[in-house]
Amino acid sequence: MAFPAQVPVLTDEESIDVIIESEVSIIQCMADLFCNTLIEDISLLTTIDKKAAVLKKIMCGFTAKESSIAAVVGASAKKSAADMGVDPAKVNCCLCNKCNCED
Repeated sequence: MAFPAQVPVLTDEESIDVIIESEVSIIQCMADLFCNTLIEDISLLTTIDKKAAVLKKIMCGFTAKESSIAAVVGASAKKSAADMGVDPAKVNCCLCNKCNCED
């Protein structure tokens, strides 16, 4: 009798680690793409206006992705804090650099 394949079940901590590692890989790919490909391609454009317009679109896209990565990292920090019995709101205040965690 054959045994059915089972998908490994990750703990919450392992799942968070996998997610964060994936986000790190995405950031590395974005940096590589920008530094090693896009800058060179943008330099081939004929006018400053075209270069600025393309660069602005790329930077807006990268900024949106960076913001979503920050949200994932923030959520991970809140989850870890809650698991350790720390009020997640205390973590949130630290993320926005308006820390009054000692209160």
